[in-house]
Amino acid sequence: MGLAVLIDTPAPAQRGGPWLPWLGLGLVLGGLLAPVGATLLPGPAWLWWWWLGLPAALLAWPLAAGQPWSARILIGWAALAAGAALVPATPITLAGPPLQQRAIDVSGQVSSVWYQQRVQSLLLEPAEVHVPAGWQATRRLRVFWPAALPDLRAGDTVRVQGLWTESRGLPEVRAVNLARLEMREDGPRGWAWRATERLASHRELAQSLLLGQGQAPERNDFRQSGLMHVLAVSGMHLAIAAALGAWLMRAMGVGWTTRQGLLVGLLVGYAWLTMWSPSVQRALVMALAVIAMGMLAREPQRLATVSLAALTLMVWDPAMVNQVGYQLSLVAVLGIVTLGMELVRWRERLLPLMPWPLDRPVWRGQLWCLRATCDGMAIGVAAGLATMPVLAWHLGVVNPWGTVATLVASPPATVALWLGLPVLGFAGAWPDGPWGGLYLLLEGSLHLLALAAAWCATWPGAVLTVAPPSLLTLLLWPLLFLPGSAWWWWRVPLLLVALAAW
Repeated sequence: MGLAVLIDTPAPAQRGGPWLPWLGLGLVLGGLLAPVGATLLPGPAWLWWWWLGLPAALLAWPLAAGQPWSARILIGWAALAAGAALVPATPITLAGPPLQQRAIDVSGQVSSVWYQQRVQSLLLEPAEVHVPAGWQATRRLRVFWPAALPDLRAGDTVRVQGLWTESRGLPEVRAVNLARLEMREDGPRGWAWRATERLASHRELAQSLLLGQGQAPERNDFRQSGLMHVLAVSGMHLAIAAALGAWLMRAMGVGWTTRQGLLVGLLVGYAWLTMWSPSVQRALVMALAVIAMGMLAREPQRLATVSLAALTLMVWDPAMVNQVGYQLSLVAVLGIVTLGMELVRWRERLLPLMPWPLDRPVWRGQLWCLRATCDGMAIGVAAGLATMPVLAWHLGVVNPWGTVATLVASPPATVALWLGLPVLGFAGAWPDGPWGGLYLLLEGSLHLLALAAAWCATWPGAVLTVAPPSLLTLLLWPLLFLPGSAWWWWRVPLLLVALAAW
């Protein structure tokens, strides 16, 4: 819903079909339940799709007109069976015949580099993988190498030869040979890396915020304060880029249809610049769905775009459903479009904060800032509540002050993105141009962002270590996000019961 406003869609003509959320949700739940089904049900998963999913899909077709709710339930059941059949029972890493030594030869781009005691490790985005027949390559590999390593940086292209192992379910490579094939300044994204080199003390922070690569020194402060979603390139960055592009094109008088086409190119280009990170892929699919619905004069139904993104990515990479980042971003967006949007509408009824026609610009700006603060807090509360059980389940931590910290960090982060993206474009196209003022403003906004993260990290109870949520909590938690005003009186008691059960 927020992307629809940022991308400047016109007044819609009709609503999207309500069957799509059942399809997307069923696929995701089926993928999450695939490991459980593999232990309970005999035989391969695709066989159970033929026995359970296909009959439900065929039965839903004749019931669609007369019994729509029955048809939706059957569609959800068929999608659940299809998701369980698509997703492997174990995460895709390097699966193959049991060999004592699993040699791997991989080349790709370095995503981040860091030192731990006497070992240097790097995160590698594989571009070309050579492994024995029958093995499958994962998306990212963590490579370990002794400290006497060439001065590698995020964005460099390297070739690694070594032995593949697995630690805590994650693929690791103990490198035997490592060679740098291309420096990041000489690659296709070299203009962007060269543009960030002119920054001073916060160069690594800018590279993480704008390009999604590197290991910023301030990373621990962002993690401690619950602001990693601000530092990692995600849907927020894509939405800000779309809003900036739409505003500039509208100011230049570009027609609406042309704007939508240029926005598609802008969003795809920014996703390419960030090396197609999974979070950007999810946001890109939702943004493209919003643009397509606007061009078709359809209203972006609040669950339809999320469901379409989940459906597309599940088909593209079924194993993605087991990734923590995928689950966090999906439940965060679901919390925003359900509870978050209801809180915003509740604020609009009780406290509109809208200016009168003759109000002065200063007062209008103050009202806009107050509306943005209230709505940002509502959306942050919804996203924080939605992601809390997932964070606790996988990482064993929660950030109680994450919503307030997001409000503190959002202004400097937004300004840094609004300044940083033009800096990348202008300085990349004309390196010797008069961009000193832009760099100075960008450095100042990055400094304010680093100070905000460091301050929020010092709050008492910024990070709490908790036990995984109980089964009762997992069952009650989704009830907090059901639509309808009747649920308002039950959400607080349900939340207290769920927390007590936790």
